[in-house]
Amino acid sequence: MKLLERQGVLNTWHDRQIGAGDHWKQAIDRNLEEADIILLLISADFLASDYCFDIEMKTALERHAAGKALVIPVILRPVDWKATPFGGLQALPRNGQPVTTFENLDIAFEQVAAGIREAIEKLLDVHDGKSGGFPEALPSPPELRSMPEIRAVDIDPIIRLLALYIGPIASVLLRRAAPRCRSLAELCDAVAVEIANPQDRSRFLTEARMMNNQGAGR
Repeated sequence: MKLLERQGVLNTWHDRQIGAGDHWKQAIDRNLEEADIILLLISADFLASDYCFDIEMKTALERHAAGKALVIPVILRPVDWKATPFGGLQALPRNGQPVTTFENLDIAFEQVAAGIREAIEKLLDVHDGKSGGFPEALPSPPELRSMPEIRAVDIDPIIRLLALYIGPIASVLLRRAAPRCRSLAELCDAVAVEIANPQDRSRFLTEARMMNNQGAGR
């Protein structure tokens, strides 16, 4: 997963990122509602947890059924999971083989990472069809750094801002749009179309311009 993060393909979140003093339920609920892909880490412990099974999983599957998120079960340990509400979903690793049954765990996690990457590419295809399309290839960090007008360090704050409106996929969309834009202002205009609400779109552009101006003044 770390490689996918470094390539700007995804941003990850899990409940161990909840800091001291944070309201854990609100943090979990917020991230469940914002996520484009939700991984269910399946083991006997997951199935035994009333909160995981009855609340978190229920919310995840409701968003999956509504087409608002993609739920992927990741089978960590052998357990009778096929009779569960998510039993009909395509699981990882391949064929739903539990991770702990692999002689080489690296092979299992490679299959999980490859499956997640494929799922993200399919989500991007959906976005491309709605917004007119982005370049086929994800730019690598050297490509971003080689652009004189747009630096990777300037893109990161815009990614965080856009994520407030469309979720973690903001990172992928911005980095895919960057190669065809010659300035941060042009880049912000290009990705603003992904924000459905006109008022939110206007607010994003206003805040992005303020951030760009502050950056230019440094």
